[in-house]
Amino acid sequence: MTPAHDLRASAARPTVVTVREALAQLRDGSLRQRSELSSSAEWSDHRKHVLLDSVLRGWPIGTLLVAREAGGSRVLLDGQRRLAALEEFVRGDLLVDGRLTPPARVLRESDGKTYDALPQGLRSAIDDYPLVLLELDELPPAELRTAVLRLNSEAGLTEAGRKLVESGSFGEQVRVLVASAADWGLAEERIGFGNVGLAYEDVISRVLVAVEAGSVQAAAVGSEQLNHRLRSGDAVADQTRDEVADALKGLLSLPALDMPAVRFTKPTLLSWMLVMVRARRAFGPGAEHHLGFLLEWLEPERRRRAAELGLGATPPLRTAFRELPYDALLERFNEVAAVGANTPESIVLRDAIGWLFLVATGGAPSRRTSPVPDVLRMYVALTSADDAAFTEDGIDQVLWEDGALKSWGEWS
Repeated sequence: MTPAHDLRASAARPTVVTVREALAQLRDGSLRQRSELSSSAEWSDHRKHVLLDSVLRGWPIGTLLVAREAGGSRVLLDGQRRLAALEEFVRGDLLVDGRLTPPARVLRESDGKTYDALPQGLRSAIDDYPLVLLELDELPPAELRTAVLRLNSEAGLTEAGRKLVESGSFGEQVRVLVASAADWGLAEERIGFGNVGLAYEDVISRVLVAVEAGSVQAAAVGSEQLNHRLRSGDAVADQTRDEVADALKGLLSLPALDMPAVRFTKPTLLSWMLVMVRARRAFGPGAEHHLGFLLEWLEPERRRRAAELGLGATPPLRTAFRELPYDALLERFNEVAAVGANTPESIVLRDAIGWLFLVATGGAPSRRTSPVPDVLRMYVALTSADDAAFTEDGIDQVLWEDGALKSWGEWS
């Protein structure tokens, strides 16, 4: 049995600093932020105003958690948003909202004022407000993540996200990859969605598991491979990690992503990542350029279809694929990216449709290289079907009955 004093070897030590001192420490680097450990979204202006109002009234705003790492550096683990809002106000980019309840005359008179425009007494109330910091000495990274997760129990994480936070070496591997991808362009304004609830980590963890398993179904919710990885926490092989990293970097580097209309959702990013990895494996690193060519047409048109608008342009199909029912395929792709998006059936169907479009627009230099023969088989099945195949889920029935989807997504 572990002695209690061993468990408390890194017990928190409370210290008190003023807002002025805490902001100065952030500016001079003696207190650093580690934003990748925070799973909370950016705060709304209303939430910032409420925090500022509490400070001005002298009400409590909670304790901040700080880790003291080997070497003596101090890292802010919990409280980033609070200090960021206070810094924003002191900088002059946030105004007082004096209309919040309960009414207070001095605050009402300061409504709409910046920090510099406040009476000296209210500025001092901000500067001298006491903040309680709990400092932890040299906790292992896994324990730090667990501590932050427990503090932020309402962070909006899915059950899978919570498991990923505590998934040992695998979770650390995913977080390092997400941090690297931020330098490659993995950000909301470039791909279409943010990292609320560890969305980026969720997508990348699914891709890593699927690539190592050689099966797109391994990326599905409830898959045995994904659940095992989250339970064991074992890292994937370095080769798998590098393959996914190269594919992600290639995808994020595509000129197509500079187009405002080329934006992903979690399910579509997952699908295009899987297509990218397999295409690079089959045809070499140049495959991403063909995918970029496809996305320049497909993503804008997919978004138009989702908005119930007609197609704005026809796809750049090769002559041999001119009969591809692209409108119906695009509609079905959207449907299985919106409802039940991470079921095995939805992931397999999106992957198959993605490959149909990639091959039909010239992204396959060889017809003999897998999975192109199976794509050609799907094309024949679709173009031989009657019009009923392109209503509701008829496309699925055609491809399942033909047998093309029964083994689809199992990589050799």
